[in-house]
Amino acid sequence: MTITRRSAVKTLLATFAGGVVNPSFGADIRNAPEEIIKTQVCVIGGGSGGTGAALAAARAGAKVVLLERESILGGTGTCAWVCVWRPVMGANGIPRDIYAAMQEDPLGTSGTNYASSGMAGREKGGKWLPKNSSLVYEPRAYDYAVREMIEATGQCQTLLATTFCRARVENDTIKAVEAWFAGKRLVIEADVFIDCTADGDVCADAGCEYRMGEDPKSRHNEPSAPEQAEMSLNSLTLCYRITDTGVPQKPYLPKGVKSGSCPLGACYDKMPNGDVVVNAVSMIKGNVILCMEHSQLMREAQRRVYAHFHAIQTQESSKKGWNTWTISGVAPRIGVRETRRILGDYVLTENDCQVGLAKQPHKDVIAIADHSIDLHGRRGRYERLDGPYGIPYRCLLPKGVRNLMIASRAASFSHIAASSCRLQRTMTTLGQAAGNAAALAVKHDMDLRHIDVADLQAKLRTQGVDIAAPVRPTSPA
Repeated sequence: MTITRRSAVKTLLATFAGGVVNPSFGADIRNAPEEIIKTQVCVIGGGSGGTGAALAAARAGAKVVLLERESILGGTGTCAWVCVWRPVMGANGIPRDIYAAMQEDPLGTSGTNYASSGMAGREKGGKWLPKNSSLVYEPRAYDYAVREMIEATGQCQTLLATTFCRARVENDTIKAVEAWFAGKRLVIEADVFIDCTADGDVCADAGCEYRMGEDPKSRHNEPSAPEQAEMSLNSLTLCYRITDTGVPQKPYLPKGVKSGSCPLGACYDKMPNGDVVVNAVSMIKGNVILCMEHSQLMREAQRRVYAHFHAIQTQESSKKGWNTWTISGVAPRIGVRETRRILGDYVLTENDCQVGLAKQPHKDVIAIADHSIDLHGRRGRYERLDGPYGIPYRCLLPKGVRNLMIASRAASFSHIAASSCRLQRTMTTLGQAAGNAAALAVKHDMDLRHIDVADLQAKLRTQGVDIAAPVRPTSPA
């Protein structure tokens, strides 16, 4: 089969979304045994957004089918070992429920009080800064907790190790999606589909317009956008886990690994059992995802893991702290921060992030966030925001398809805005909004664009979701 440059990129993106190449490129599934599954809501992708969407729709009474290509739920958090929730405002719905469930496991979380991972209120100089507490969790604890919560609804069928292949589209409506499981072709028919794949695979296959890389200033008039945009994607990281042996270890640099080949900047998160997960944030340039075969990229990332650990063991400023530690594991999947961004009815921009919730004109806010603008590409940048901003419901509605939503990092954001709102708990909250919206559309037999947004917002409030700025405490003089 001849693979064009376009289909090759599609294959790469499908691979990085879950580690499995779309089987339509490796096998003719048209003659495979077919099983038809009928449901009301189909959620594709079981990462942060997908678990939130499936759980919310099922809790609201809709019949749900959740497809996930891995054998574990949680996406980047559980498969790429970015198993930490950074401080962010607005994550008081399903994320709080998940954390409470994980805490039942004695070594499931870091034990940090959930409330301390939000905003701290005004600091000196009048700025609103987040508290420093992050919430660390074990990947296995997340998967088990979420599976238990979904099963408790009695409304959701979860299909793991099931790979999305294509969408069956008629005019402006998705009639079904095809998926692949163990040599069998599944056809899932539903009223509403929610694309929670990291790369917006369903939207792209359905013909929705998408963007990649930087946005030029002329597009959204963002204050820090470049005049001439480039295809510059956020960096890739292969996380690894280290354990303290208690005895000095001889630094090890395997054959073929070049010393100093990995930038030293990293986040070090202490796991509940005392291990540390290392996230070398600028390990590999993001554009590599478009031009390097996946196995080669993973191989290079593994080399850089060894180079990074060797550097922190031997560097004069840090070797004292890590000389008794050893690598105990490497994540099975590389962490990807950015690929496609689907064009929706509204595009969240840097302007939204900067002006804040109080000055945004949107009447359809369904989630808030306040994480810093955090770019890891060629124009790297980290800028804290002065308070929360709102994310409109319209960001979840891809243009051109009437019964499809997007609730992942591929939602309708600009390149700059996506760097702020792509955090896991914000994605879960967007999924929660999408799941509730889908259930409303099914209940009232109406298009997603015609649901009562005020009703959706009311439901989200009753579920603990913040869609308005919390009361801000006054700082002591």
